[in-house]
Amino acid sequence: MSSEEEEYEYFKSAREYLDYFFSDLTGAKCPDEGEWMPWSMAQFHRTFSQLEGTGFGRRLLDIGSGPTVYQLVSASRVFPEIICSDFHKGALAEIKKWMDGNTHAFDWSPFVKHVTGLEATSTSWECRQDQLRSAIKDTVLCDVFKPNPLHPAVFEPFNAIMTAYCLESACYDKGRHAYAQAIRNISSLLKPGGHLILQTYIGVTYWVDKEGIKTQDSLCLDTDFVLTSLSEAGFTDLETSEYKTPQREKCHYSDIKGMLHVTGRKI
Repeated sequence: MSSEEEEYEYFKSAREYLDYFFSDLTGAKCPDEGEWMPWSMAQFHRTFSQLEGTGFGRRLLDIGSGPTVYQLVSASRVFPEIICSDFHKGALAEIKKWMDGNTHAFDWSPFVKHVTGLEATSTSWECRQDQLRSAIKDTVLCDVFKPNPLHPAVFEPFNAIMTAYCLESACYDKGRHAYAQAIRNISSLLKPGGHLILQTYIGVTYWVDKEGIKTQDSLCLDTDFVLTSLSEAGFTDLETSEYKTPQREKCHYSDIKGMLHVTGRKI
């Protein structure tokens, strides 16, 4: 098995992961989470709409992209130079396949159409998809536990960094101190005054994999700890939005309590 086909989060490949979790925009595969995907994209839309036209800068780094690009649709209107990064070569290969217009790439058009609808402009979803493809300039390996997470690649500090549902997975068996250190490490890649956009799971103690086995592959976080970690890493002007998962008598896939969206500025 090649490095691009190695297992990805209990799936045989990153593509199998995409087919399982992202075939339905509403999140029907994961009823414990509710319709979190539309909420997630709405938060990104709101955040990047606020940055649009501010002359803030051109360059954005996505930490822990995984094999996905849905999180970057709104960002591509504001940042014409986006770098995707991840620890997993196979995940980045899926993004590269989509960037190249490979006919076998995962189809992200439903997600692009959804965001285009939120934007409510005269721009077609096809043009927005082309804009996203054009904005993603490169994919690089990333290790958030390194002082320079992109080493050995070298980049000038970025105008903005975003990370969605990454750090809690990377730190699941390393504890909260490792999460706080990872925040400090990625902060080193951001210009002073630069913006951080973060989304994370809240209150997860287990997931159930596709074989029905409980696994703990996500660090259990709460809002106060995340905000404290960001403040101690030198971020200010923190603003939050929270999504609460549906009340349920029985958890089928996860005991997740919610999702958190945070924006902040590096001092």
